[in-house]
Amino acid sequence: MSSRCPPLTCSDANTRFHAPFQTQDASFSDRRRRAKQLAQTVLDYIAHMSRLGTIIMAAACLSGAGCASYQATGSPRVALPLPPEIQQYYQYPANTVSATVTTVEEHVAFSVKDVTLSIEGSRWPIRLVWYEPKTSERRPLILISPIRGSDTIVVDGCARAFASSGYQAAIIKRAHVDFDPAGPLSQVEDSLHTAVTRHREALDWLLAQPGMDPDRVATFGISYGAIITAALVAVEPRVKICVIDLAGGPVAGVMQTSEEHSLRRNWTRSRKSHELTNKELYKALNDVIRTDPVKLAPYVSRDKVLMLIARFDSSVPTRYQIKLWHALGKPRADFVPLGHYTSILALPAHFLSVMKFFEDNFGPPASSPTTAAVQAKN
Repeated sequence: MSSRCPPLTCSDANTRFHAPFQTQDASFSDRRRRAKQLAQTVLDYIAHMSRLGTIIMAAACLSGAGCASYQATGSPRVALPLPPEIQQYYQYPANTVSATVTTVEEHVAFSVKDVTLSIEGSRWPIRLVWYEPKTSERRPLILISPIRGSDTIVVDGCARAFASSGYQAAIIKRAHVDFDPAGPLSQVEDSLHTAVTRHREALDWLLAQPGMDPDRVATFGISYGAIITAALVAVEPRVKICVIDLAGGPVAGVMQTSEEHSLRRNWTRSRKSHELTNKELYKALNDVIRTDPVKLAPYVSRDKVLMLIARFDSSVPTRYQIKLWHALGKPRADFVPLGHYTSILALPAHFLSVMKFFEDNFGPPASSPTTAAVQAKN
């Protein structure tokens, strides 16, 4: 990893720059082995991408020289108490839940199960994929939120790596809701709020299953999934730590400036339908979106967060990733000199940071909550 400091942060006296993947503790070799497995998953994915795969592989050859990690030092920024009105806004009824669980894969270390949760009064069932380690011990749970374009790309490989390491892992699939450019702007907030609620309802069910440690719950999200994760950790007290990869805010700014085709199309159509200028649409959206990671950032402790930030991202533009990083108090972050999609090449190395982050806070997966708490303090 390079020791060059991104210009946006090199003047911060409380932020220490370092190369994060040189740790040689007792579990480093195991984390490296898991990272190699994840790297193979990444390479298998790239192998199916033909010409784009060639471009990404070329980017991989250049990425190592500019990857960098920041470890925040000094007094941490503590989270503000969540105001009662925000707590109330994210409350949800304790409805009856009916679960259908089907085992779809069996491996030496873990099983893969498809789960459908039918919730009384809800239009859409919650679908998730549960990667359950084969052990009778209670293990930490990692709640995973996928990218906007797929429920499995990248996150499936991550979940398998987590389960192979002894963690409980679950991918919460998205509710597929179409955006109506002529509809009310509040539909954006409705979809974000619903996503957070669905994650909390899935967490209710998961923590009721054998083998879950309710005191060691983490979240992991990428892109759109990381925006949900960043909001979830602010309003869900059972989540102790979170990994936020390639997310930014305010959401209205991401929507306005993203070069993602679907977002550009929806922005343009919505602006025309509502007869607004770009500036007016941004303000209207920013006013209506409450489930925004930047707005909720004051209620998240800096040291609960690890981020991955792409320095040449045009899908979730880098400046909005930096805005979220600042809003969260400049937590530990891995910076990569890549774009949104090419950042997949940095994932195996970033995975080492993620696993160390989990172990620093939770201890080894098999350790008791008491042991984990002692280790986290040392």
